[in-house]
Amino acid sequence: MLLLFRKPVGAIAHAVEHITFHQGYRPAHAREVFVPDGGCEVVIDLSDAPKQRWHDEHGERFDMHKRGWVSGMRTSRIIIGTGNGAPMLVLRLRAGVLPMLTGVPASELNDTVVDMDLLLGERFTAVRDDLGEALEQRGAQAMLDEAEWRLAPLFPVCDYGHPRLSIAYAALHQQGGNGSVRTISAALGCSHKHLNDLFHRHFGLGPKRFGSVIRFQALLSRLEKEDHPDWTQLALEHGYYDQSHMVNTFRQMTGLSPTRYMEEKGPHLNWLAVGGR
Repeated sequence: MLLLFRKPVGAIAHAVEHITFHQGYRPAHAREVFVPDGGCEVVIDLSDAPKQRWHDEHGERFDMHKRGWVSGMRTSRIIIGTGNGAPMLVLRLRAGVLPMLTGVPASELNDTVVDMDLLLGERFTAVRDDLGEALEQRGAQAMLDEAEWRLAPLFPVCDYGHPRLSIAYAALHQQGGNGSVRTISAALGCSHKHLNDLFHRHFGLGPKRFGSVIRFQALLSRLEKEDHPDWTQLALEHGYYDQSHMVNTFRQMTGLSPTRYMEEKGPHLNWLAVGGR
């Protein structure tokens, strides 16, 4: 498999944290689970074969997506088919960029995946075709080297948020998702409702729900270093009411209990393999 990374420094650095390109990915498992990580992504598929997004880990129901799609803010896991090795670009969006890209409030895309053709039409098609032509004519590395300016029409430089948002966003992260929303809004000189509305419009989730995703991510990061976790202690350290509260959150986010997660977690944070082909 070919795997390349790029951190934008030019035309789209204000909107995209990093770009991943992969081609030839054909793992032994048929499906993959990605758990909520507090971010949104755009996937650009440079093949014409549709991809499957499953409704659950082992069922038969799925939706099809083709050419490119955007994944909104998630509060539960997403299950995708591993595909056929197609060349794909994955763009990790910066916080607050989603509504400026799509033209709709971020909350309308929560826990869903929407094809980019439906959202942007010919503007997306032209960019995708340019990337595909560059890949075919000059190869993956050259295409990735040119990706920033080719992607620039999707991400015009503009005001991607409200000054209060970046401060509140940083405060929630610094406090591991456990900060008081009322305390944060009071420190910023705005009402709880106003801050909540801003978060829903720009990030998708209100600050309390967004904080719960950050808190869960902090717990997962801790588990990367634990072989025999003390679940009761970890629940208290990460702001859960009790162990039962933590277990319920685990099931919502991953579909697994904490102990089962530890048995099945893979080498990458926020990722689980499901079954065989």
